[in-house]
Amino acid sequence: MSKNIPGTDAHWEDGTLGTSLEHAEISPNRLEDIDDALAMQSISIRLSRSLIDDLKILAEINDLGYQPLIRRVLTRFVEGETKQLLRDNASLLRKKGVKTSDHTQSDKKRA
Repeated sequence: MSKNIPGTDAHWEDGTLGTSLEHAEISPNRLEDIDDALAMQSISIRLSRSLIDDLKILAEINDLGYQPLIRRVLTRFVEGETKQLLRDNASLLRKKGVKTSDHTQSDKKRA
């Protein structure tokens, strides 16, 4: 007779469910296939232990793993820097008298 255990979060977290080798099987998906499907690439980076500890604390507060948090931080940084570069370049072009799309939009609104 099989014993049914409710599939609660607590039972998954404490290992009551999901740890039986009898029911385990090797996934046919290779890590490379998963990375390709997600358009991700594994890298190696050296960080200070104290920074990693701080990232882990922040990740826990945000209910994330520290690696997804690092991805989020890097994504925000790149997006912010890209926007700043675009603003700076648009400003330089305006100073040189070149019309940018911002000017074109504001000219249309005035007309």
